[in-house]
This record gives sequence, C-alpha cells and structure tokens, in this order.
Amino acid sequence: MTKDRSLSSDPLSAEGEHCPDDLSNPDPHARSRAATMLGELRVRTAVPCLVRLLREDVNTYVRSAAAEALGHIGDRAAVFPLIDATRDGSSYVRRAAAIALGQLQAKEAQVALLRLLGDTNFYVRRAAINAIGKLGIPDLARMITPFLDADDPRLRRTAVTALRRLGAREAIPKMTAMLREVARKPSPHDLPLVKALVLALGRLQAEEAVPVLIEVVRGYVGARSMASAALGQIGDRRACPVLAEALRDRSASLRLAALKSLGRLRCREAAPLVRPFLDAPDTRQRRIAAFTIACLGDRSALPRLVEMALADESPIVRPVAVEALGRLGDPAALPPLLSLVDDPNAYLRAALAYALGALDDGSEAVEAALRRLADDAVEHVAEAARRVLAARQAAQAEPMPAEVTESASAAQGGWLSRLLGR
Repeated sequence: MTKDRSLSSDPLSAEGEHCPDDLSNPDPHARSRAATMLGELRVRTAVPCLVRLLREDVNTYVRSAAAEALGHIGDRAAVFPLIDATRDGSSYVRRAAAIALGQLQAKEAQVALLRLLGDTNFYVRRAAINAIGKLGIPDLARMITPFLDADDPRLRRTAVTALRRLGAREAIPKMTAMLREVARKPSPHDLPLVKALVLALGRLQAEEAVPVLIEVVRGYVGARSMASAALGQIGDRRACPVLAEALRDRSASLRLAALKSLGRLRCREAAPLVRPFLDAPDTRQRRIAAFTIACLGDRSALPRLVEMALADESPIVRPVAVEALGRLGDPAALPPLLSLVDDPNAYLRAALAYALGALDDGSEAVEAALRRLADDAVEHVAEAARRVLAARQAAQAEPMPAEVTESASAAQGGWLSRLLGR
C-alpha cells in the first residue's frame, strides 16, 4: 500500500518526539496493544506518536488501533490525520477513522465522511452514518435519510440514531411508518430497530407517532418501557389512559416508566392509581410516585408524603418527599418541614431549603430556618438556602407574579431531579 509522506513535515511530525518503547516494538501485536492502552488512558502527549503510527505503520491492525486511540483521546490535533486515514487502503482503518472523527465531532470531516457513505465496505458505511450523526450539522440529515430504506436492519437502525442526533424532524413520518410496520408483527429480530425508533420519536417529540407508540406499550415486549418514556417526552395527553393501564402491569420497569410519564403529562385523573405506589416496597417506586403525585397536584396525599419525609427508611426517598411537599404548595406542610432543619440527611436539607421557599408564608420561623440552613456545613445545602433567601428578599422588595415564583422554584429544584435520574 502506498503511503503519502508529504504530511510528515507538519507540527505532528515524529521528529523530536519521545514515543513509548512499545510503539516501536517489532511485534505488531505489541504496537497495537500499546496504542490501545494509550487511548484507553487518554494519554494526550501520545498523540504525535499515534499519528505517526496511523500514517506510517505497515500493519493494518496497528493503524486501526492508532485511529481508535486518537478518537478516545479526543485531541483535535488528530482531526486532519484522521481525515487522511479515511482514504486508507484498509477498510479496518477507514472504519476506525470514521468512528474517531465522530467521537471528535469533527465538522471539518463532513466531506470525507459523506464520501464514505458510498464505501464498498458495509461496516465503513455504517461507521460513517453514525459519525455524521454526531457532527451536529442538521443539513446533513438529507444525506442520511435514504438509509432508512436500506435492506439491512442494522443500517436502518444506525440511520435512525443519526437522524435523532441531528434533530431531523423531517424524518418523523418515515420513522413513524417504519415503527407501525414492525410493531404490528412483533419479532425479537426487529427489537433493536424498534428501540431505536421509539427513542428517536420520543426525543423528536413526534406527536404523530403517539398512536403507534401506544400500540407498542400495549404489545411489544422489550420496548414497552421505552415507549412509555417516549410518550412522556412527547407530552400528548392522549397517552394518559395507556400509561394508567401500565401501572397494573407485572413489569416493574414499565410501571416505573409509566409513573414518570404520568407526572410529565399531568394526567391528574390517574392520581388514585398513583397514590398506592407511595407504599410500595420498591424504593424507586416510592420515590418516583412521590414526585409524580406532586406533578399531579394531589393534595389528598399530603399526610402520606409528610410521613415519608419524616420517617421513610430510604435516605433518597425522604428528600424527594420533601421536594414533593414544596411543589404541592399546601401550607399545612410547613410545620413538619420546619422540624427537619437539623436532619442529618444533607440531600434532604437542600431539598428543604427549596421547599421552604416554595411554601414561604413570610413568617419569622421560615426565615430563621432558611438562615440556619444558609450556615450549613455542607456547601450545596448552604448554597440552596442562600439562593432561596436572596429570592425571598427580592420578592419582598418587588413582589413577583405567582407563575414566576413557581417557575423559579422548579428551576432551583432541578438539581435534585437530575441527581435522582428522573
């Protein structure tokens, strides 16, 4: 294979570099292993050495290992050498270079990656589709869309994922039709494609896909939980009945997904079905049910939420119960919440600061509790209380509309939601 040596005079030249001895080992397996390890350890100083291997090593597997390592390390100095490698005579190297360019989100590589869409090797084409999806260039979606009609389901699945990453809403009708076709004849063989389609349609908030996603929840084993989550992302209340049905299903993962989505969709009519989950043996179900109850505005659950905040056996459930009480907005929750200001659970104390801010009745007791929390030894607790106090002072100086206060409270409480993976 002919190598282009004209690039050896650039700043990544081997001249003067000090490469690990194993990269010069006569045994190609040793060189390949060394390159792989440098990539796994993300050794940035090894980039010039790896680029030299990528350009000059006679062994296909060493060059592909060097390309993979450069992708893992993520140094943009490797972008143009990797672009050059997309013309390598070995399909292994071209594939590894495409993957690495996707990892680097190298917009400069779009022409090279588009060329690889016509590569003779299946795995190179698939790597190019995946990499293009990671570039973040929406206009490239039209180059990927034709692969939704590919004969191989793996190419179709990769195209679906790439189009999701590119936010290609124009592909929604085609994806919806694909999902409808495979959903009506459930097969384990199609499950990876179904999952990719469900995930994409949820992320793209495809309202036109709601009916077929409801079909998936009711009958496609392996994708039902994902479809429930997708319905919550889309935000269409037509999904409320099927999500309520899912609460009675034997699948724990489906029940959890349905609980989350019922809260996101504000399916208030489902509150009586959600309430029993506050007593579930499963910690995750109690935690998610507490937050869902708050989203549904079910004040009849307040006594149970108070019990959970005060005494639930889970140190993660209790902060969520506190947050839920704040979101419900019932001042009857203030006295029990004020008693928690010295609770040993730091996450609970941080949630308490936000809950007190949401329920603030202007009393000295609330201010005293917030000032105590603002002096907390745990920084994220103190910071939460300081934010609430600052917002309280600003509101006293210039009262804000209720909807603005509500929005601020939700934004402040978001850290707990992220922490708990809701």
